[in-house]
Amino acid sequence: MTLYRNILKQSWRTTWRNKYLWFFGIFAVLLGNAGEYKILSHSLMGDDQSILPAIDRIAQTGIFSKHALDNIFGIMSQNPLLFSKMIIIFLVIGFLICFLVWLSVVSQSAIVNSAASVIKQKEHDFQKGMDSGIKNFWQIFALNIIANVAILLILAVISLPFLFGKINIIVASLFYVILFIVFIPVAISLSLIIKYAIALTVINRNNLFDAIKLGWKLFKDNWVVSFEMALILFFINFAVGLLILFIILILAIPFLSLGLIFYFFSSALGVGITIILAFSTALLLIIISGSMLTVFQTSSWTGLFIELIKNGGTAKIVRMLGGIIKK
Repeated sequence: MTLYRNILKQSWRTTWRNKYLWFFGIFAVLLGNAGEYKILSHSLMGDDQSILPAIDRIAQTGIFSKHALDNIFGIMSQNPLLFSKMIIIFLVIGFLICFLVWLSVVSQSAIVNSAASVIKQKEHDFQKGMDSGIKNFWQIFALNIIANVAILLILAVISLPFLFGKINIIVASLFYVILFIVFIPVAISLSLIIKYAIALTVINRNNLFDAIKLGWKLFKDNWVVSFEMALILFFINFAVGLLILFIILILAIPFLSLGLIFYFFSSALGVGITIILAFSTALLLIIISGSMLTVFQTSSWTGLFIELIKNGGTAKIVRMLGGIIKK
């Protein structure tokens, strides 16, 4: 456990002592930094079963139909001013989405670079993190696209049996279980390979294809260690989630009491302000804790990557089995 303990302690120190990384964490979390946990939760909660039906529902809205295009051309010809306003709104929304994607990818790279600099005792600051993120943007963006597309395809394949659920739900459920057992480990493995590929890109300056190839090799040689680390971080995620929920429930008590007092005195303004303050406090707590957790997780994977490259690693379960055999 020493390997993981040292990495986790270092990651916590990195997270707590370098609060500028929290800014990056706010945006990096938008990329679904803990992709392997998202895959598992989607499947266990049955969310993957809704992927194909959701696509079908979107198609049924007629957004891609000829009728929708005719309506657009109709607005363009009959009310050009309204059409211009719609175009401007769509462009603004599109720009904001693109900017958020850009900042999220830059932030992910910045955390990896800064965490590696802390471990190697090199200079690091907000600007150096931004510079690294901007420099590596396209490769990190491509790696995220590859991971997300592949994972979506895997989840779509797993959900296929439920297209036939109305015909024979027992057969569909059986196929779902089989596909789940086969493909979920593949999806989680892919997520972990991409983590190593990102580290190889940012820290070792490898190009996209070399990063994927070397990331696969590193995972293949250390897959047990990788899964053990993923499991440890999963429990930390779960524990932090419960802690945040508990804190929110505790904080809700004084806000609820204050709201009831305002309600008793028929002060709608007081009730409204209390609700806004309660919501803002909970939101701020979630944002800060989510940001810190993202920095901590990314730093942990970066630390594991550096340790595996430098010294290699032996899985805890392998060490335990070795000790038992020697006895």
